[in-house]
Amino acid sequence: MADIDTSKLTSSTQIFSQNNTLPQIRAIHKSLHVAIEEKSTRLRTQVGSSYRDLLGTADTIVHMRDDNDVVQELLGKMGGRCGRAVIGAKATGLANFVTKENKSAASIAARIRLLDACVLVVGRILKGGGGLGDSAKRGDRLVLSTKVLVLSRLLVKSLSDDAADPSSRRAIEAARTSVSKLRRRLLRNVEKVFERAGDEAEREDVQKALCAYSLATSSGARDVLRHFLHVRGEAMGLSFEVEDNNRKRSAEDVVQSLKLYSRTLLDVQALVPGRLSLALSGLKSHPLLADPSLKQIEALRLDIYERWCDEEIQYFTPFVRHDDLDGSQAREMLAAWSEKGSDVLLDGLKKTLGTMSEFKLIMELRTKVLELWIRDGGKARGIDPAELQDSLREAINSRMLEVLDTKVTKLHLVGSELSACLGRWKDGITDEHVSIWNDEGYDAALADGAAPFVQEVVSRFYGRNEAVSKTAHSYKAWYHVIGDVKDVVEQLRRQRWDNDYDEIEDEETIEARQNLLSKDDPQMLQERLDATLDKSFKELEDQIQSLWDERAESSRNGKVAMYFLRVMRDIRHQLPERPSIKTFGLKIVPSLHEKIAVAVAKPALEDFATRGISQRVVVGRPLWDGEPALPNQPSPEIFQFLRLLLLSMSDEGVDLWTKAAVAVLKKHLCEQLCKMWETAIAESSTGELDAPKEQHTKKKKLEKKDAEEESDNEDTDEEEEEDKDKNEGKGNDEKKSSTEIQPMVEEPTEEKKSGLSPEQKADLFIQWLFDIALLRRCIGNTEETSGSLFQALEDNVFRHSKLDDAAAKQQIAKSANDFWQRTSLLFGLLA
Repeated sequence: MADIDTSKLTSSTQIFSQNNTLPQIRAIHKSLHVAIEEKSTRLRTQVGSSYRDLLGTADTIVHMRDDNDVVQELLGKMGGRCGRAVIGAKATGLANFVTKENKSAASIAARIRLLDACVLVVGRILKGGGGLGDSAKRGDRLVLSTKVLVLSRLLVKSLSDDAADPSSRRAIEAARTSVSKLRRRLLRNVEKVFERAGDEAEREDVQKALCAYSLATSSGARDVLRHFLHVRGEAMGLSFEVEDNNRKRSAEDVVQSLKLYSRTLLDVQALVPGRLSLALSGLKSHPLLADPSLKQIEALRLDIYERWCDEEIQYFTPFVRHDDLDGSQAREMLAAWSEKGSDVLLDGLKKTLGTMSEFKLIMELRTKVLELWIRDGGKARGIDPAELQDSLREAINSRMLEVLDTKVTKLHLVGSELSACLGRWKDGITDEHVSIWNDEGYDAALADGAAPFVQEVVSRFYGRNEAVSKTAHSYKAWYHVIGDVKDVVEQLRRQRWDNDYDEIEDEETIEARQNLLSKDDPQMLQERLDATLDKSFKELEDQIQSLWDERAESSRNGKVAMYFLRVMRDIRHQLPERPSIKTFGLKIVPSLHEKIAVAVAKPALEDFATRGISQRVVVGRPLWDGEPALPNQPSPEIFQFLRLLLLSMSDEGVDLWTKAAVAVLKKHLCEQLCKMWETAIAESSTGELDAPKEQHTKKKKLEKKDAEEESDNEDTDEEEEEDKDKNEGKGNDEKKSSTEIQPMVEEPTEEKKSGLSPEQKADLFIQWLFDIALLRRCIGNTEETSGSLFQALEDNVFRHSKLDDAAAKQQIAKSANDFWQRTSLLFGLLA
């Protein structure tokens, strides 16, 4: 049978319902009686407990009443003993006792000993000793030495009031002086920590140095921050000072200044106002003598001397304002300082760049500065690093462009050297050309090794005498500028400007910076180089053209033209790769070639005009062969002419004779030779008409072996010359046969004036025909103009030669060509 919960029964109807059997009803009845008994028992127990508590409370009240009576009795007795007069008398007596104790000799001596110990400890701590060990950081030493220094000041003040005897006074004054010196020394050490641009690991030292300054000068957080920014600004300026210590500016000055600038921004934002305020408030957490760090210094012996200090020292607690600087004020101060600091940095950068004139140094400085700012500038909050980056880049680029313009425009020094050489020109010295086969000077070159010897040979081969070498070296010394700029441009393009230290930048920022520094800057530098090169080379070309125009008609224009040509050749050998410079100096070359051709050809042409074209006797007539007899070799005068021409060309230097120069020379020779022959042909024709018939007959007899004298039908002057020649001829052992030519020493005017027989004249023109064919083969093979001149001359001579058919003319041309093939190596410069 299940138990019935009697707590749910509310009426008898529920008990006596039809659902409940009699046994169940009895069980319910029994349960109800048990519940009634339990409740009665709990009620009796509760009533008894309350009664006992009431009795206890009454007993306590009785005891309190007795205690109150006792207290009232004691308070009455104490009130009687604590009157105003009694308390005043006791306070006066106690004050007199303390004063007497402080002014006692033992107290003063103890405090003086403690003061001396403080002075020694401060000096040792600042030197790195003091018993702190090598593990103590610089910031900890500064804070600890500042606390000891503050204790020293308190002792000096206390002893100044208490000490009376002269010896103690002198000791106190000496200690006061030492404390002042130590204070200045401490502040200088603090400033050294401020002036040091350390990394983040040294930021703790900066924080403690700020605390030391605050404690030493009783400055609040605002003043401490102001002093810190002032010292950092002064340190940035001092990085560029060079007058006091007579040192030179360097890239390290700029790097150091930029480090100070960037570290200041990061240090201030990291320390102010949170960490600095907490550190300053920590200085006020306990009295100075209760500081554990001071108690650990054994040299102070505070366990002995502390009790001799008065209450002002024992209970002194440093008071510094730590809450007078909030975040907005710190940001304003930092923003104002950053603006001034950037101006100082940029000004120092420009001054340092002003002392640099090498692209390599400027490039290294640019790399260091930009890498440092990219690394640290992006960490500073509230400051756009792109602004200072653009300012740094603009200053560096401006200096690079200035150096570029300065170096490239120095090309005018080449023209100045050329002008100076022309101004001090001395014939035979300035234009001296040493032959490559002259062994003088080779021994000295060989003594220094193979390289100087080869250089000497090359210099002689290319005609680089002292004058040419000076100008060429001037240009080569300038030309390295182009290589330097190309190296800088290539290095700029290869540089990567990723921030590898902190991954805090997005790809767009990195790409924009990369395009700016590695694409725009090199392109700007290259464009300026191209524009400056074009301008400088145009000015140099105009200067050289002007110098040549002034001397083109001088008496020494040939030698000067050779000098100009060699200088232009050396310059054009190393021209920059610019389309506008490819034609540098080409306009002046034809004029130089013309003057050189005239000067070189002049001796040979004068000799040929004097002793060659005026010769009317064919020396090699007996050597002719064939039917009809035709010459197979040139006249000695032509061979002598070619030899003199070749020697003249070789003496001036084989380096001059390029294809274009030889072509100009041949053209000049063709024109002059054709004029000479045309004149000679005209004179021969005129002489034939004017000479008497008897003179022709006598000449014919002389050529056939008669040694008779020439006719006397000429004028008196001619007779005297003939008599003179006859007397000279009689001095010889025997007369030459009629087929031999007259001596070369005879005056050409005599031969011109003497008549020729038709056979002699025909032989002469036939020989001339061979000579012209040979000359046409060696010097008339360049231009159509020269060929046409020789062709017209050849046709004219052929008409006077009395040759009947063109086969003889062709045979002569073939013989001349064969002779040239055999002897062309003798005249290699003309081949």
